[in-house]
Formats: sequence, C-alpha cells, structure tokens
Amino acid sequence: MIEDISRKRWFMGKGQAIRQVSEMDSAEIAGVQLQILKVEFENGTSDLYATMSDESKAGALLAEGFGSFAAIQAYKARNGFFKFQRFAELDRVSLATATPLGAEQSNSAFYVKGKYFFKMFRRLQAGIHPEQEILSQLNATHFDGVPQLLGSIEYQDYTASYAIGILENHIEGATNAWDLMVRTPSEKTQSGSQNFFADAALELGRTTAQMHKALKDLDGTAPRAEEVPFDKLIALLQANGKQDLVARVEKLKLQTQEEIPGLARDDKQKASASRCTEDPRFLVPQRIHGDYHLGQLLYKDGKFIVLDFEGEPSRTLEYRRRFRSPAADIAGMLRSFAYASAVRQNNATEKCRGGKEFEQFTAEAFLQGYSRESGISVAQLKEEASPYVLGKAIYEACYELEYRPDWFWIPEAALKSGL
Repeated sequence: MIEDISRKRWFMGKGQAIRQVSEMDSAEIAGVQLQILKVEFENGTSDLYATMSDESKAGALLAEGFGSFAAIQAYKARNGFFKFQRFAELDRVSLATATPLGAEQSNSAFYVKGKYFFKMFRRLQAGIHPEQEILSQLNATHFDGVPQLLGSIEYQDYTASYAIGILENHIEGATNAWDLMVRTPSEKTQSGSQNFFADAALELGRTTAQMHKALKDLDGTAPRAEEVPFDKLIALLQANGKQDLVARVEKLKLQTQEEIPGLARDDKQKASASRCTEDPRFLVPQRIHGDYHLGQLLYKDGKFIVLDFEGEPSRTLEYRRRFRSPAADIAGMLRSFAYASAVRQNNATEKCRGGKEFEQFTAEAFLQGYSRESGISVAQLKEEASPYVLGKAIYEACYELEYRPDWFWIPEAALKSGL
C-alpha cells in the first residue's frame, strides 16, 4: 500500500519517508469502497487521504449518493459517516455514466459531458473547505463567471468534518485559458492576433475584478503577513548546483524585506474601513482565489469561467481561507502571462519571436480591465502588485526546482532580470 500511494500524482508527501499507511474508516456505497487512509511519516507527522476502491465505478457511487429523493443522504462507516448533499435536482441516470477525466493532479475528477463534473479532494483537512464556501458565495451573488455548485460529499467523525468532494455543472465546448494564450498564430493571422489576446486579457481583468467584488463580504480567517520562501529557494539552488543564483536571491531578499506587504494594524483598520464604502481607492485584504493563473480558467464565447477555488492544496485550510490582498491574485495572473509569453517564444520560429511583447501587452490589458471595473488606477494596481509578483516568482522557482526542473528556466529568467 505504501508503494501504491506514494506513486500517485495527488500524493503530497513525496520526499518524506512513510512509516505506515492504515485505513482510518470506510463505507461501501453502490459497490464502491470509499476510504479514509491515514499516512504516517517517519518524522512523526501524518496526513489523511480519500480514495475509492474502483474509480471506474465512480458514476454508480455518485448516482447512489446524489440521485435519491432526499437532499441529504448519510452512509454509516465504522467511526463516522459519509454525507452526500445536493443543492439542485440531479439526473440519476446521467450521474451513473460519470467517468474519470484522466488528467490527475492534486485531486481527481469525474465527469458527464455537458452535465456534471465531480472533483474529489484527495488530501483531507478538517474544517470548512474554501472551494465549496467560495462557489456558494459567488453563486449567491449571481457572479456568472463560475460553475454552479450542485452537491458536496463530506466525511464526519465524532470530532471533525472533512470535505471529500464537490459536484458542479460541466462546461462543454470551452477552451482552457492557458491553451488559448500559448497558441502561436500562423503568419497569416499574426497581424490580428495581438488585438485578440489584448481583448481577451482585458475581459479577464474585468472578470477578476468582478470576482473580487463578489467575494468582499465573505468571512475568512484573520490576515497575516505574507511569507516569501527566500531561504527555501536558496537551499534548493545550492542543492541543485545553481550557486550563481544564490547571491542574486540573497540580494533580492535584503532589498525587499521591508517591501513585502505585511498586514500591520493600520492595514487591518483599512480593511475594516473599506467594508463601509462602496468605492475604495485601494486594494484591501479580503477573500480571494488564492492560486490564480491561466490554468484555472476556461474561455467560452468571449467570456472567462473561473475554476478551482481550493487555493494551494499544500497549504493549511486556515491559510487558504485567510484574508489576503487581491494583489496576490493579480500578481499570480501577471506571472501566468509571463509563463505563457516564455512558452510562446520557446515554441515560435525565429521569424515569429516577439521577445516579451506578448507578456507586456497582455499584462497591460489585464490591468486596464481590472481598473475599469474596480475604479482603482492602473498605476496603483502595479504598485500594490509589484512585491507580490516577486513573491510569486520566488515560490515558482521553488516549485519548479522541486517538481518540474525542466520549467525552472522561466522563473530563473525573471529572477535574473530583477522582475
């Protein structure tokens, strides 16, 4: 069992020595064993994971749990129970045909084309899950740039509740925004491509500002100072033989220690005061997406649909529900444009290469769209996002060195250029 779970893409304990894996609880539903596994590490820590015995039968499980007349169905396990709750009328026959999406990441997905999409959270943490919470809020405020939340599954024992997954509507015929932005137009369409991408980025800026406005009244955990993993990156650079970059990162750390926005007392007062006005002139801490980039969006009929509100799954639920500046989301998208630009340059022929032009005009259009919708000037958005852009690049460099070393060249270039 140890070898099996350690090979899974969604297993987040890679690099840690596993002492044992044990079943904490389980229940059989429609011939599928839904399990809660406890993974214990040699360092004394442990994680909980949700699994199902046969993923090819996920449709049967979903049809059984969500397809009954009752809005809530509970299935008793040895130490607790699994609760299925639906928020709309669902088609049991269609649900039964759900199949695995195939592209497994930190979670697993199952879908019925054009109807249903079920996301199964793998690593479990006790408490309110941000994705269900945020989708509920955005649906309630009639923000139309997200799927509809249709149902949820939780595991509850005698001490806590754990989100197992959410059911939402499946968006058919949409393009992933990352794929949209990295496609390289042919010479024949080159002249008109800039207008298309600039218009798309402008619309994305508007959508992002609307999303932040819809989230302003959602409660969360108290704001705290942002943490940038400079020391972790330095250690990773040294371990990977990239000593030439260590001095550069150390210099950036010294230069920006006072610039990375912490949330001091006056910031918290500003956040509180902003809730009393309809026209704030600055970005203030609130609930945000938290892991915002092009890969988290779909594009259809000229509009963007925002997905995956769980935040960074390696973080605690407290962190993922924390009030943070919307500048963190803005910075995440600006860095995503930088990634898209780098990939486009890498894929293009010499004749079609455009340097950083793509990054510059998409970023500018995105900020213009956000500014028009929020009333906050582009200059102020740039100023507030700047330290978060650096923090995001440091995080990216750590991630790529740990998990995708072939992609490290993108944040490496940003660090060398000074952003």
